[in-house]
Amino acid sequence: MSRTSNVRSILALASSIVSVAASPAWSQQPQPAPAVQQLLLQRIPVGTVLDRYLESLRNDFFVVDADADGQINQRDIDLHTVMEDIQVRTNAVRTVMRYDLDGDGFVTEDEVRRGMTYDLRVQLGLAAFNKTNKAQLPGAGPDAAAKQIDHMVRTIVALDADNDGKVSMAEAAKFGAPTNRVRGANGQAERARQLLTIDGASKGTLTLAEYQAAGESLFRQVDTDKDGVISQQELSDFRARAERVGCEMPAASEKAKVVMLSSYETEALSSVTLGLQDNVVHAGRVVVEPGSEPLYVVIASYSPTIWQFSGAVERVERLVMTSSRTGPNSGDVNQRSLVGATGIAPERVHFFNKSNCLTYFNETPSSASLQTIAAIRSGAGKAPETVAAKYSVASFKVPSGAIESVPEQKKGPLIIEKTQGTLKVVGDASNVIVQAGPSRAKDEMYRFSPGGVIEIDVKAVVSSVPATPYEVLPQQAGLVQLIASGALRQNSLGEYIVREKIRFPAGLYGAHSVTFLVMKGTPYPDGDPGHSCVIVEETGEKKGGGCRR
Repeated sequence: MSRTSNVRSILALASSIVSVAASPAWSQQPQPAPAVQQLLLQRIPVGTVLDRYLESLRNDFFVVDADADGQINQRDIDLHTVMEDIQVRTNAVRTVMRYDLDGDGFVTEDEVRRGMTYDLRVQLGLAAFNKTNKAQLPGAGPDAAAKQIDHMVRTIVALDADNDGKVSMAEAAKFGAPTNRVRGANGQAERARQLLTIDGASKGTLTLAEYQAAGESLFRQVDTDKDGVISQQELSDFRARAERVGCEMPAASEKAKVVMLSSYETEALSSVTLGLQDNVVHAGRVVVEPGSEPLYVVIASYSPTIWQFSGAVERVERLVMTSSRTGPNSGDVNQRSLVGATGIAPERVHFFNKSNCLTYFNETPSSASLQTIAAIRSGAGKAPETVAAKYSVASFKVPSGAIESVPEQKKGPLIIEKTQGTLKVVGDASNVIVQAGPSRAKDEMYRFSPGGVIEIDVKAVVSSVPATPYEVLPQQAGLVQLIASGALRQNSLGEYIVREKIRFPAGLYGAHSVTFLVMKGTPYPDGDPGHSCVIVEETGEKKGGGCRR
């Protein structure tokens, strides 16, 4: 698709954003079941023998069995929850009521301030005077202590729900909620929930025998030499194997040629998102060259990407894809990558259940490429015969590994933003623009995404998570779209004026961030502004991490 046609596609999407009702062709490979393997593994230190291990599990079981009835079920979760709530309230009351200086059962602002001053008396004294007994400069130590006191005063006074000027014990029990909750990864209620995910607890009840049986099974998996003792090497080897769970790859056929492709990102954006509207999804092409040899294609990228396959696609016996991103500007190694493809039958596509199975790279040889190639050799049973990588690409060709990019003349000139001072350009400046004023959305779009936006049929996408059309295109392409629809207008300073209900384009982080002015009477936009600054005319409030204070 040419750059001109990409512009037309953006304007067309801006005038009429159509939601496709058909079900997307996304892969529903089974997700890994919840596991307590790590919990059981923590009870196996180096040198442990089976009998001692089973005894430690016995003790652990009765700690979690809250009602001591010999089994773990929902009743234990509920009882642990009640007891943990009591502990939270007790800690909160103890923290606040230590400032009840007159012992009347209530805490006032004056008491908090006096009590905190007493607690910090050494810090205040040392900070106020240095070793020569001279006062410190303004803004030195005393300021820090004063801030601590003021913070505690505000926090406790805010508990005064009936505004009678004092905090009662009942009000004190709300202190720190919910941030001081003891429940969580280390709470007994959560541990009971984890234990109920053991296979033997499928009916909602776990017995001691079932718990120890699960532990013994794990012990024997770790004890590979079957001598009844866990060595350091056995423990390390098992943990390495466990990390690869969810990273299994189908074996390549005897005649297949394995091709490895990798990039940080592609030069175009996709008209279709994967998962959430706030995800930025790129689009790239893979052209399969003519031939008779079957191909096993592996693609690793940093950015979420939909790869469009064309050409002799019947040659592809298997396509394995991954990306580092699993959510908006984030990556969770225990979640699926955001990646998809068109032109390949779903049964030929494989997705990992984790996002860290293969590492992307943009240079070969490199440490990352060597590790990834080794992982493919181990998983597919063959090493890649072709390895192609580049930071940003428009398309790959397989099996040759040829890489195509948007021609430099179509990427536009080098733009240097200059706000003040003197700039000297030495050499050929015919393709250099010194930008003294604000940037424009369309120029910025092609600076970041020289390939524009590629329109993709959502019904044709085979993906790791459901694919849906964007309500608003991501990054600067979305700004172009909103301007074309009349929902946004850019002032002479380059700020974006919002006079209609909109959704923030996804991915306005870092260099993509801008300033939005939400005018009076206009609803606050949906979505995530990223690092952009949002100023609301009605209140003068500044929202977003990009606002200068």
